[in-house]
Amino acid sequence: MERLFVVTKWLHKYVGLVIVLFLAWMSVSGVLMNHPNLISRFSVPRWLVPPQYHIQNWNRNSLTDLVFLSRDPNVAFAAGKQGVWKSVDGGKRFVRFSDGLPSSAYYRKTRDLFLYERGTGYLFAAMDGGLYVCDLRGELWRAVELGSGDEPVKKIIAVGDRLVVATASGLYASSPTPSDISFSPVSIRREEPERRVSLIELFFSLHSGSAWLLAGRLLFDVVGAILFFLCVSAFYTWYFPWQRRRSKKSRLLTNPHSAKAFKLMFKYHLKLGIWIAAVLLIIGGTGFFMRPPLLAVIVHGSVPASAYPGLLSANPWHDRIQNMLYDAVDGKIIVQASDGLWVADADLAQPFRPLDLDVPIFVMGATVFEPRGTGGHLIGSFAGLFHWSR
Repeated sequence: MERLFVVTKWLHKYVGLVIVLFLAWMSVSGVLMNHPNLISRFSVPRWLVPPQYHIQNWNRNSLTDLVFLSRDPNVAFAAGKQGVWKSVDGGKRFVRFSDGLPSSAYYRKTRDLFLYERGTGYLFAAMDGGLYVCDLRGELWRAVELGSGDEPVKKIIAVGDRLVVATASGLYASSPTPSDISFSPVSIRREEPERRVSLIELFFSLHSGSAWLLAGRLLFDVVGAILFFLCVSAFYTWYFPWQRRRSKKSRLLTNPHSAKAFKLMFKYHLKLGIWIAAVLLIIGGTGFFMRPPLLAVIVHGSVPASAYPGLLSANPWHDRIQNMLYDAVDGKIIVQASDGLWVADADLAQPFRPLDLDVPIFVMGATVFEPRGTGGHLIGSFAGLFHWSR
Protein backbone atom coordinates (compact mmCIF):
# COMPACT_ATOMS: atom_id res chain seq x y z
CA MET A 1 0.00 0.00 0.00
CA GLU A 2 2.85 2.34 0.82
CA ARG A 3 4.52 1.56 -2.49
CA LEU A 4 1.27 2.29 -4.31
CA PHE A 5 1.09 5.67 -2.57
CA VAL A 6 4.68 6.50 -3.57
CA VAL A 7 4.10 5.52 -7.21
CA THR A 8 0.82 7.42 -7.55
CA LYS A 9 2.34 10.46 -5.86
CA TRP A 10 5.23 10.42 -8.33
CA LEU A 11 2.86 10.02 -11.28
CA HIS A 12 0.60 12.80 -10.02
CA LYS A 13 3.55 15.14 -9.65
CA TYR A 14 5.41 14.61 -12.90
CA VAL A 15 2.50 13.82 -15.22
CA GLY A 16 0.79 16.90 -13.80
CA LEU A 17 3.84 19.06 -14.52
CA VAL A 18 3.97 17.81 -18.10
CA ILE A 19 0.33 18.75 -18.80
CA VAL A 20 0.02 21.75 -16.47
CA LEU A 21 -0.12 24.31 -19.31
CA PHE A 22 -2.67 22.21 -21.17
CA LEU A 23 -4.88 21.92 -18.08
CA ALA A 24 -4.58 25.66 -17.36
CA TRP A 25 -5.67 26.48 -20.90
CA MET A 26 -8.52 23.96 -20.74
CA SER A 27 -9.80 25.45 -17.49
CA VAL A 28 -9.87 29.02 -18.85
CA SER A 29 -11.29 28.12 -22.25
CA GLY A 30 -13.80 25.75 -20.66
CA VAL A 31 -15.26 28.51 -18.50
CA LEU A 32 -15.52 30.83 -21.52
CA MET A 33 -17.11 28.18 -23.73
CA ASN A 34 -19.62 27.42 -20.99
CA HIS A 35 -21.04 30.91 -21.67
CA PRO A 36 -20.65 31.39 -25.44
CA ASN A 37 -22.74 34.56 -25.47
CA LEU A 38 -19.99 36.32 -23.51
CA ILE A 39 -17.39 35.78 -26.24
CA SER A 40 -19.37 35.11 -29.43
CA ARG A 41 -19.45 38.78 -30.45
CA PHE A 42 -15.65 39.01 -30.50
CA SER A 43 -13.38 38.02 -33.36
CA VAL A 44 -9.58 37.67 -33.39
CA PRO A 45 -6.89 38.37 -36.01
CA ARG A 46 -5.97 35.46 -38.23
CA TRP A 47 -2.38 35.33 -36.97
CA LEU A 48 -3.63 34.26 -33.52
CA VAL A 49 -4.90 30.90 -34.82
CA PRO A 50 -2.82 27.97 -36.17
CA PRO A 51 -2.12 27.90 -39.94
CA GLN A 52 -4.55 25.03 -40.54
CA TYR A 53 -7.40 27.35 -39.51
CA HIS A 54 -6.48 30.12 -41.94
CA ILE A 55 -9.02 30.93 -44.64
CA GLN A 56 -7.58 30.37 -48.11
CA ASN A 57 -10.09 30.74 -50.94
CA TRP A 58 -13.11 28.51 -50.00
CA ASN A 59 -11.63 26.16 -47.39
CA ARG A 60 -12.79 25.70 -43.78
CA ASN A 61 -16.46 25.39 -44.84
CA SER A 62 -16.44 28.86 -46.37
CA LEU A 63 -18.67 27.48 -49.15
CA THR A 64 -21.50 25.15 -48.10
CA ASP A 65 -24.43 26.46 -50.15
CA LEU A 66 -24.85 28.00 -53.60
CA VAL A 67 -28.04 29.29 -55.26
CA PHE A 68 -28.63 30.89 -58.68
CA LEU A 69 -31.30 33.41 -59.58
CA SER A 70 -33.56 31.62 -62.09
CA ARG A 71 -34.47 34.80 -63.99
CA ASP A 72 -30.81 35.76 -64.31
CA PRO A 73 -28.42 32.78 -64.09
CA ASN A 74 -25.44 35.16 -63.95
CA VAL A 75 -26.51 36.15 -60.42
CA ALA A 76 -25.48 33.65 -57.76
CA PHE A 77 -25.22 33.67 -53.98
CA ALA A 78 -22.81 31.56 -51.95
CA ALA A 79 -22.73 31.00 -48.21
CA GLY A 80 -20.84 29.20 -45.47
CA LYS A 81 -18.91 29.88 -42.30
CA GLN A 82 -17.66 33.21 -43.64
CA GLY A 83 -21.13 34.59 -44.37
CA VAL A 84 -22.80 35.36 -47.70
CA TRP A 85 -21.20 36.24 -51.05
CA LYS A 86 -22.62 37.41 -54.39
CA SER A 87 -21.58 36.88 -58.00
CA VAL A 88 -22.92 38.69 -61.07
CA ASP A 89 -20.86 36.77 -63.64
CA GLY A 90 -22.17 33.25 -63.21
CA GLY A 91 -19.95 32.35 -60.29
CA LYS A 92 -16.56 33.31 -61.69
CA ARG A 93 -15.97 35.96 -59.07
CA PHE A 94 -17.68 36.61 -55.73
CA VAL A 95 -17.79 39.70 -53.53
CA ARG A 96 -18.89 39.89 -49.91
CA PHE A 97 -22.64 40.43 -49.53
CA SER A 98 -23.00 41.32 -45.86
CA ASP A 99 -24.50 44.79 -45.36
CA GLY A 100 -26.76 44.40 -42.33
CA LEU A 101 -25.47 40.97 -41.27
CA PRO A 102 -23.89 40.40 -37.83
CA SER A 103 -20.32 41.67 -37.54
CA SER A 104 -19.30 38.70 -35.37
CA ALA A 105 -17.76 35.81 -37.31
CA TYR A 106 -19.52 33.40 -34.95
CA TYR A 107 -23.02 34.70 -35.69
CA ARG A 108 -22.29 35.20 -39.40
CA LYS A 109 -21.94 31.45 -40.00
CA THR A 110 -24.61 30.62 -42.60
CA ARG A 111 -26.15 27.15 -42.75
CA ASP A 112 -28.68 27.61 -45.57
CA LEU A 113 -29.75 30.06 -48.29
CA PHE A 114 -33.24 30.20 -49.75
CA LEU A 115 -34.29 32.28 -52.78
CA TYR A 116 -37.92 33.37 -52.77
CA GLU A 117 -38.38 34.69 -56.30
CA ARG A 118 -42.00 35.78 -56.30
CA GLY A 119 -42.56 39.50 -56.73
CA THR A 120 -39.40 41.52 -56.33
CA GLY A 121 -37.61 38.56 -54.75
CA TYR A 122 -36.11 37.87 -51.37
CA LEU A 123 -33.04 36.00 -50.23
CA PHE A 124 -33.26 34.31 -46.82
CA ALA A 125 -30.20 33.24 -44.82
CA ALA A 126 -30.31 30.75 -41.95
CA MET A 127 -27.46 31.82 -39.67
CA ASP A 128 -26.14 31.02 -36.23
CA GLY A 129 -27.14 34.59 -35.39
CA GLY A 130 -30.76 34.09 -36.46
CA LEU A 131 -32.85 34.41 -39.61
CA TYR A 132 -32.04 37.24 -42.04
CA VAL A 133 -33.80 38.41 -45.21
CA CYS A 134 -32.67 40.66 -48.03
CA ASP A 135 -34.87 42.43 -50.57
CA LEU A 136 -33.00 41.79 -53.83
CA ARG A 137 -33.72 45.35 -54.98
CA GLY A 138 -32.22 47.03 -51.91
CA GLU A 139 -29.49 44.45 -51.12
CA LEU A 140 -29.62 45.25 -47.40
CA TRP A 141 -30.06 42.45 -44.87
CA ARG A 142 -32.38 42.72 -41.91
CA ALA A 143 -33.13 40.34 -39.04
CA VAL A 144 -36.44 38.46 -38.98
CA GLU A 145 -37.87 38.01 -35.49
CA LEU A 146 -38.75 34.41 -34.71
CA GLY A 147 -39.08 34.60 -30.94
CA SER A 148 -36.53 31.79 -30.54
CA GLY A 149 -33.95 33.83 -28.66
CA ASP A 150 -30.39 33.38 -29.89
CA GLU A 151 -30.90 29.87 -31.26
CA PRO A 152 -29.13 29.06 -34.55
CA VAL A 153 -31.38 28.66 -37.59
CA LYS A 154 -30.79 25.37 -39.40
CA LYS A 155 -32.91 25.23 -42.60
CA ILE A 156 -35.51 27.05 -44.72
CA ILE A 157 -37.91 25.16 -46.99
CA ALA A 158 -40.92 26.04 -49.13
CA VAL A 159 -44.13 24.12 -48.45
CA GLY A 160 -46.75 25.27 -50.90
CA ASP A 161 -47.18 29.04 -50.57
CA ARG A 162 -45.46 29.32 -47.20
CA LEU A 163 -41.98 28.97 -45.80
CA VAL A 164 -41.06 26.74 -42.88
CA VAL A 165 -37.96 27.58 -40.86
CA ALA A 166 -36.21 25.12 -38.55
CA THR A 167 -34.17 26.28 -35.58
CA ALA A 168 -32.30 23.98 -33.23
CA SER A 169 -35.43 23.46 -31.13
CA GLY A 170 -38.52 24.18 -33.21
CA LEU A 171 -40.30 25.08 -36.45
CA TYR A 172 -41.74 28.42 -37.60
CA ALA A 173 -44.14 28.94 -40.53
CA SER A 174 -44.87 31.96 -42.69
CA SER A 175 -46.55 33.09 -45.88
CA PRO A 176 -44.18 35.89 -46.94
CA THR A 177 -45.46 38.84 -48.96
CA PRO A 178 -43.54 41.86 -50.22
CA SER A 179 -45.11 44.04 -47.52
CA ASP A 180 -44.90 41.72 -44.52
CA ILE A 181 -42.58 38.83 -43.67
CA SER A 182 -43.37 37.30 -40.31
CA PHE A 183 -43.10 33.84 -38.84
CA SER A 184 -45.15 32.12 -36.17
CA PRO A 185 -44.08 29.14 -34.04
CA VAL A 186 -45.59 25.78 -34.96
CA SER A 187 -46.51 23.34 -32.22
CA ILE A 188 -44.77 20.11 -33.20
CA ARG A 189 -45.31 16.96 -31.19
CA ARG A 190 -43.54 13.61 -31.32
CA GLU A 191 -44.86 10.08 -31.16
CA GLU A 192 -42.53 8.31 -28.76
CA PRO A 193 -43.69 5.63 -26.32
CA GLU A 194 -41.00 6.58 -23.82
CA ARG A 195 -38.99 9.77 -23.78
CA ARG A 196 -35.30 8.98 -23.92
CA VAL A 197 -32.11 11.00 -23.76
CA SER A 198 -29.24 10.22 -26.10
CA LEU A 199 -25.86 9.50 -24.56
CA ILE A 200 -24.47 12.43 -26.55
CA GLU A 201 -26.93 14.83 -24.91
CA LEU A 202 -26.27 13.23 -21.51
CA PHE A 203 -22.47 13.45 -21.79
CA PHE A 204 -22.51 17.01 -23.14
CA SER A 205 -24.84 18.26 -20.39
CA LEU A 206 -22.78 16.53 -17.71
CA HIS A 207 -19.56 17.96 -19.13
CA SER A 208 -20.80 21.56 -19.00
CA GLY A 209 -23.00 21.28 -15.92
CA SER A 210 -26.03 22.36 -17.96
CA ALA A 211 -27.93 19.31 -16.70
CA TRP A 212 -28.58 21.46 -13.63
CA LEU A 213 -29.32 24.62 -15.65
CA LEU A 214 -27.57 27.89 -14.73
CA ALA A 215 -26.69 26.71 -11.21
CA GLY A 216 -24.85 23.72 -12.68
CA ARG A 217 -22.96 25.87 -15.18
CA LEU A 218 -21.89 28.30 -12.47
CA LEU A 219 -20.73 25.42 -10.24
CA PHE A 220 -18.63 24.03 -13.07
CA ASP A 221 -17.27 27.54 -13.71
CA VAL A 222 -16.05 27.60 -10.10
CA VAL A 223 -14.48 24.18 -10.59
CA GLY A 224 -12.74 25.48 -13.72
CA ALA A 225 -11.35 28.45 -11.78
CA ILE A 226 -10.15 26.10 -9.03
CA LEU A 227 -8.49 23.90 -11.65
CA PHE A 228 -6.58 26.95 -12.89
CA PHE A 229 -5.42 27.61 -9.32
CA LEU A 230 -4.36 23.97 -9.00
CA CYS A 231 -2.22 24.36 -12.13
CA VAL A 232 -0.53 27.51 -10.83
CA SER A 233 -0.03 26.10 -7.33
CA ALA A 234 1.26 22.78 -8.70
CA PHE A 235 3.99 24.54 -10.63
CA TYR A 236 4.93 26.85 -7.76
CA THR A 237 5.05 24.10 -5.13
CA TRP A 238 7.44 22.22 -7.41
CA TYR A 239 9.48 25.25 -8.41
CA PHE A 240 10.04 26.65 -4.90
CA PRO A 241 11.79 23.53 -3.42
CA TRP A 242 13.67 22.94 -6.67
CA GLN A 243 15.02 26.48 -6.68
CA ARG A 244 15.87 26.26 -2.96
CA ARG A 245 17.88 23.09 -3.50
CA ARG A 246 19.54 24.54 -6.57
CA SER A 247 21.01 27.56 -4.81
CA LYS A 248 21.27 28.19 -1.12
CA LYS A 249 21.76 31.86 -1.93
CA SER A 250 18.45 32.10 -3.74
CA ARG A 251 16.28 35.07 -2.90
CA LEU A 252 13.47 32.63 -2.20
CA LEU A 253 15.22 31.67 1.06
CA THR A 254 15.35 35.20 2.34
CA ASN A 255 12.00 36.34 0.99
CA PRO A 256 9.30 35.53 3.58
CA HIS A 257 6.54 36.23 1.08
CA SER A 258 7.77 33.41 -1.18
CA ALA A 259 7.84 30.94 1.69
CA LYS A 260 4.38 32.01 2.83
CA ALA A 261 3.02 31.70 -0.71
CA PHE A 262 4.50 28.20 -0.93
CA LYS A 263 2.79 27.08 2.28
CA LEU A 264 -0.57 28.51 1.28
CA MET A 265 -0.47 27.06 -2.20
CA PHE A 266 0.63 23.65 -0.94
CA LYS A 267 -2.11 23.60 1.71
CA TYR A 268 -4.96 24.62 -0.57
CA HIS A 269 -3.69 22.62 -3.52
CA LEU A 270 -4.35 19.50 -1.45
CA LYS A 271 -7.65 20.64 0.04
CA LEU A 272 -9.23 22.08 -3.08
CA GLY A 273 -8.03 19.16 -5.16
CA ILE A 274 -9.83 16.73 -2.85
CA TRP A 275 -13.01 18.84 -2.74
CA ILE A 276 -13.44 19.02 -6.50
CA ALA A 277 -12.03 15.60 -7.44
CA ALA A 278 -15.45 14.09 -8.18
CA VAL A 279 -16.50 16.98 -10.45
CA LEU A 280 -13.14 16.89 -12.25
CA LEU A 281 -13.65 13.19 -12.91
CA ILE A 282 -17.04 13.96 -14.47
CA ILE A 283 -15.62 16.77 -16.61
CA GLY A 284 -12.57 14.77 -17.68
CA GLY A 285 -14.40 11.49 -18.26
CA THR A 286 -17.15 13.00 -20.39
CA GLY A 287 -14.65 15.25 -22.19
CA PHE A 288 -13.12 12.25 -23.96
CA PHE A 289 -16.43 11.74 -25.78
CA MET A 290 -16.87 15.32 -27.00
CA ARG A 291 -15.17 14.72 -30.35
CA PRO A 292 -14.53 11.84 -32.75
CA PRO A 293 -13.48 9.09 -32.64
CA LEU A 294 -14.95 8.38 -29.19
CA LEU A 295 -18.02 10.45 -30.03
CA ALA A 296 -18.99 7.71 -32.50
CA VAL A 297 -18.89 5.15 -29.67
CA ILE A 298 -21.90 6.68 -27.90
CA VAL A 299 -23.83 7.90 -30.94
CA HIS A 300 -26.48 5.17 -30.87
CA GLY A 301 -26.83 4.93 -27.10
CA SER A 302 -29.61 6.41 -24.98
CA VAL A 303 -31.07 6.25 -21.49
CA PRO A 304 -34.64 6.70 -20.23
CA ALA A 305 -35.52 10.28 -19.33
CA SER A 306 -36.07 9.10 -15.76
CA ALA A 307 -32.36 8.25 -15.55
CA TYR A 308 -31.28 11.78 -16.53
CA PRO A 309 -29.60 13.31 -13.46
CA GLY A 310 -30.75 16.89 -14.08
CA LEU A 311 -33.72 18.84 -15.36
CA LEU A 312 -34.94 18.16 -18.90
CA SER A 313 -36.56 20.78 -21.09
CA ALA A 314 -40.29 20.31 -21.59
CA ASN A 315 -39.63 20.62 -25.33
CA PRO A 316 -38.62 17.16 -26.65
CA TRP A 317 -36.94 18.86 -29.64
CA HIS A 318 -34.71 21.07 -27.49
CA ASP A 319 -31.37 21.58 -29.27
CA ARG A 320 -31.89 18.43 -31.38
CA ILE A 321 -32.96 19.61 -34.86
CA GLN A 322 -30.11 19.55 -37.39
CA ASN A 323 -31.76 19.60 -40.83
CA MET A 324 -35.09 19.37 -42.65
CA LEU A 325 -36.58 18.69 -46.09
CA TYR A 326 -39.98 18.76 -47.78
CA ASP A 327 -41.06 15.68 -49.72
CA ALA A 328 -43.54 17.14 -52.22
CA VAL A 329 -44.39 13.71 -53.67
CA ASP A 330 -45.67 12.29 -50.38
CA GLY A 331 -46.61 15.66 -48.88
CA LYS A 332 -44.34 15.11 -45.87
CA ILE A 333 -41.84 17.13 -43.87
CA ILE A 334 -38.83 15.13 -42.68
CA VAL A 335 -36.76 16.44 -39.79
CA GLN A 336 -33.24 15.14 -39.20
CA ALA A 337 -32.56 15.39 -35.46
CA SER A 338 -29.71 14.21 -33.28
CA ASP A 339 -31.86 11.23 -32.28
CA GLY A 340 -32.86 10.12 -35.79
CA LEU A 341 -35.26 10.98 -38.61
CA TRP A 342 -38.84 12.10 -37.96
CA VAL A 343 -41.70 12.55 -40.44
CA ALA A 344 -45.09 14.28 -40.38
CA ASP A 345 -47.70 15.51 -42.83
CA ALA A 346 -46.85 18.87 -44.36
CA ASP A 347 -49.71 20.61 -42.55
CA LEU A 348 -48.02 19.64 -39.26
CA ALA A 349 -51.41 18.87 -37.72
CA GLN A 350 -50.28 15.41 -36.59
CA PRO A 351 -47.31 14.45 -34.39
CA PHE A 352 -43.96 13.54 -35.92
CA ARG A 353 -43.20 9.84 -35.92
CA PRO A 354 -39.85 8.01 -36.28
CA LEU A 355 -38.70 7.29 -39.84
CA ASP A 356 -36.14 4.71 -40.97
CA LEU A 357 -34.66 5.42 -44.41
CA ASP A 358 -31.76 3.00 -43.89
CA VAL A 359 -29.22 5.71 -44.72
CA PRO A 360 -26.16 6.17 -42.48
CA ILE A 361 -25.91 9.71 -41.08
CA PHE A 362 -22.82 10.65 -39.10
CA VAL A 363 -23.25 11.85 -35.53
CA MET A 364 -22.54 15.49 -36.48
CA GLY A 365 -25.64 15.51 -38.71
CA ALA A 366 -26.52 15.65 -42.39
CA THR A 367 -24.87 18.48 -44.30
CA VAL A 368 -26.83 17.54 -47.45
CA PHE A 369 -30.54 16.86 -46.96
CA GLU A 370 -32.50 17.67 -50.11
CA PRO A 371 -35.30 16.18 -52.23
CA ARG A 372 -34.01 14.77 -55.52
CA GLY A 373 -36.76 15.37 -58.04
CA THR A 374 -39.57 12.84 -57.70
CA GLY A 375 -37.22 9.92 -57.22
CA GLY A 376 -36.14 10.29 -53.61
CA HIS A 377 -33.75 12.24 -51.43
CA LEU A 378 -30.07 13.19 -51.47
CA ILE A 379 -28.55 12.70 -48.00
CA GLY A 380 -24.92 13.45 -47.20
CA SER A 381 -22.78 13.58 -44.06
CA PHE A 382 -19.30 12.49 -42.99
CA ALA A 383 -20.63 8.96 -43.50
CA GLY A 384 -20.85 9.62 -47.26
CA LEU A 385 -23.28 10.91 -49.90
CA PHE A 386 -26.33 8.73 -50.62
CA HIS A 387 -29.31 8.82 -52.96
CA TRP A 388 -32.29 7.29 -51.23
CA SER A 389 -34.55 6.09 -54.00
CA ARG A 390 -38.26 5.58 -53.80
